[in-house]
Amino acid sequence: MGNHKILIILGLLVLLCSGCVASKKEVKMAGNVKTIGNKVSVNGTSSLEAGSHIRVELKDIESDRVLEDDIVEVAKDKTYSANFSRDEKGENQKLVVSFNPEEQPDDIKKIYGSNGEDIRAESPGLVKDRKDGNEYTRIQLFDFIYAVEKGSAGQRTILLDYFNNPEETSSGGE
Repeated sequence: MGNHKILIILGLLVLLCSGCVASKKEVKMAGNVKTIGNKVSVNGTSSLEAGSHIRVELKDIESDRVLEDDIVEVAKDKTYSANFSRDEKGENQKLVVSFNPEEQPDDIKKIYGSNGEDIRAESPGLVKDRKDGNEYTRIQLFDFIYAVEKGSAGQRTILLDYFNNPEETSSGGE
């Protein structure tokens, strides 16, 4: 009988531990970017809980300085959108869309962890870094925002989980 009790206890411990791993959430975000003149519009979907905050930043490519930023809330239908004007429309820029667990309301932190520790490692766009001795996990998506040239119709692109700067690509012929 003693062996049966040990096996039952071990089985329960395995189930308990596998439940802990299964509680991690996979986070998926996607978005479409549209620019017309100096207007930038981001419309996206996510698997995030309603009320989650998403940070949208327009940055200078060279210095990584934030030129414009906004924090938007995920709606009940899991969508989000941000719209803003850019002053420096004559230059190429970088758009960064991120879910930062440490910036979330308490009820959202309970789901994903205060530092993102409850986000699954397989989540697209996952970024881990350290700050003040703590590890932080977040989701980041990017887009390249083209300079507005005379006669330009604007752009329609999608967010990627890496930053693709067309200025850095080589034709291979040099």
